[in-house]
Amino acid sequence: MDNIIDPASEQGLPLFSLRLLVPPLRLMSAFMWQVAQQRNVMQYGKLEEFVTLVTEMVPELLSSRQRTQLILGLRARLVLELCRSEGTADLLTIQAHLDIIHTLTEKSLHKEVS
Repeated sequence: MDNIIDPASEQGLPLFSLRLLVPPLRLMSAFMWQVAQQRNVMQYGKLEEFVTLVTEMVPELLSSRQRTQLILGLRARLVLELCRSEGTADLLTIQAHLDIIHTLTEKSLHKEVS
């Protein structure tokens, strides 16, 4: 049992590779937990990336709807914080976030219809 089989690719992942991945994952998890506990809104973009990465690696962790709601909530809160703080209110940055929110919303609606 030296390999873990990925059903999608049918390629084995050596167990030692998985052991190398665990410490950085623990470190990132601890950092993301701190971001969530402290409600550090300016780091919510990183938290969103982490949630996306983890749920792509382990899709059964959250349902598609839960994942979308979490990501949309994090991004919406970040946009609100960017609008609230005068020093960081950059229209292009905010518009990029709003475009992603729009895309995620459309994808979510499309999945629910089909």
